[in-house]
Amino acid sequence: MVIMTITTTHLLLLTDLVADLPVAVRLQRLVVSLRAHFGCGAVALLKLDGEHLRPVAMDGLVSDTLGRRFLVQDHPRLATILRRRGVTCFHHDSAMPDPYDGLIAERPGEPLPVHDCMGMALHLEGERWGVVTLDALQVGAFDSQAQRELGELACAIEAAVRVTRLEAEIRALRVSGAAAQAHANAATPREDSDFLGQSEAITQLLHE
Repeated sequence: MVIMTITTTHLLLLTDLVADLPVAVRLQRLVVSLRAHFGCGAVALLKLDGEHLRPVAMDGLVSDTLGRRFLVQDHPRLATILRRRGVTCFHHDSAMPDPYDGLIAERPGEPLPVHDCMGMALHLEGERWGVVTLDALQVGAFDSQAQRELGELACAIEAAVRVTRLEAEIRALRVSGAAAQAHANAATPREDSDFLGQSEAITQLLHE
């Protein structure tokens, strides 16, 4: 029987699941908590968008990383993480190029020194959603214990992503509903209105 250790990071992530947080804030708190827990140089959460991985939250990388798109076939480490189940670790002697060369905030624009990386594919409703990646500038930082801990955090990380997606969908429905209601109200003449007529131009004006 496998016994999972409940850590402070688990508790923080679970607490955030029931908190009313903006989408960007929830995901940012997620990566910040992971970076603090593992004491590493950078953590990134990337969403699969067709053939690309798109950063949606990060900590420890330069700010313009959020505007980048990583073509999976051009980044063998990301491709390897994406197609595997569980935690994938790349030790300092890995020959695969690192997708974050020049993007680490501590060493902007510089090739990354010898270091360790690990990551894990994330799944929602049985489908691949994206990946979470961690980079440590210290060799040997991601030992077997660190890899096991990341695996134990998988459910909490995926739950945070799932809650964020659901909240975004609910907000979109509310906005759509409010817009439809406003349009309906604008199309209905009011007795106390100073505007007369139901032409398309008047309806659009009332809506605006």
